[in-house]
Amino acid sequence: MHDRRIDGRTHTFGNQGALFMNAMTWWDHETDSIWSQPWGMAIDGALKGVTLDLIPAGMVPWATWLKEHPETEVLKTSGGLFGTRRERFTEGYVIGVTLGGHATAFPFPAAARERVINGHVGPFPVVVFADEETKAVHVYLRKASEQELEFDLTKDGLVDRQTGSRWDPARGLAVEGPLEGQSLQQVPYITSFDWAWEDFYPHSENYD
Repeated sequence: MHDRRIDGRTHTFGNQGALFMNAMTWWDHETDSIWSQPWGMAIDGALKGVTLDLIPAGMVPWATWLKEHPETEVLKTSGGLFGTRRERFTEGYVIGVTLGGHATAFPFPAAARERVINGHVGPFPVVVFADEETKAVHVYLRKASEQELEFDLTKDGLVDRQTGSRWDPARGLAVEGPLEGQSLQQVPYITSFDWAWEDFYPHSENYD
């Protein structure tokens, strides 16, 4: 999901129809530029080279989303709720994170197995939370109150090793302890097949 504002102007996008490196392309109504969906970047036309800002989003079962966001509004179409096609959730994807020109792929099966990953994307310390049961995924910069944190899942919930504060992984918010009220900066991520991620981010590191 991308912010469709460019230099303060909101653009309207449509499906261009052709594939680029086996992935979807868009076109914008204002300049007819062609965009790569995985990159969020114009690859042809007047805006060639412009990149849209990635917005945090998630690919999770509806029940998981609704539990974390009970006030969610849903667009109904003539085909009914979400149309007539139902997709089954698959775990065979990577959680792709890009920061400052660096990229790292965290396979969902590994993340779900470990539940909490204290990792890096280039020089940036990140934490990846994944729930095998609900399929929820959250990624944050693991820094708060000007210190780098490391997280563990304990009998008391999610806590950081440095202060022992307890955190809500869905909100990135410290709910108890010395850092209560502090929040982590959410990091957008892309869900992708591993081979597709490698096509678009060949310089990516891979979490093992």
